[in-house]
Amino acid sequence: MSKNPFLHDLPKPKKKITKIFLDILQFIVILLALVVVCYLFLVIPNQVDGDSMLPNFHDKELLLTNKIIQLIGDKKFMEKYDYNYKRGDVVIFQKPDHPDFIKRVIALPGDKIMIQGGYIYINGQKITEAYLPKDRQTRTYSFMSEGETKIVPEDQYFLMGDNRNNSKDSRFSDIGFVSREHLKGRVFLRYWPLDSFEVIKTGEINYSN
Repeated sequence: MSKNPFLHDLPKPKKKITKIFLDILQFIVILLALVVVCYLFLVIPNQVDGDSMLPNFHDKELLLTNKIIQLIGDKKFMEKYDYNYKRGDVVIFQKPDHPDFIKRVIALPGDKIMIQGGYIYINGQKITEAYLPKDRQTRTYSFMSEGETKIVPEDQYFLMGDNRNNSKDSRFSDIGFVSREHLKGRVFLRYWPLDSFEVIKTGEINYSN
């Protein structure tokens, strides 16, 4: 019986399997490297814990947080791009001896903030928060008295939860103003549950005299 002259051109099964295995292994290593880089420099996964951000965020929802803004948002070269935290941003922060919190930026460094009659005043202007139910009012707690004006210090922020009657935030003395160094980044994506998948934008705040 004569040998087929073309058989020697076909790859051996073992070599083919080995190559496929090495290709898969290489892909996994590259993927893991990208995940590590993203985690260290680009994004952080977070989970909502509790009801302090109702009705906009619910317990156990999974989010992605933009870490780049925290790393370079306050740098001089970024000023012309206006790439920094803004009023209405949803952020993650952690103060010493506290777990991670998800809250919303209400007042920026240098802002004057006052709470009176259930409403918030920023720099003397009454604000309306489009992302909140129309009947939702804001109470004062231990860090702020009714009608008291506070000035947000440099590199610090005044943060609140959207569920104003059930949120531990800057209105409490053990939280107070939140230093920029304690912020972890701005929330930009909700990816779980899938039916709530959404890009998270800066909340709309309107101002009136």
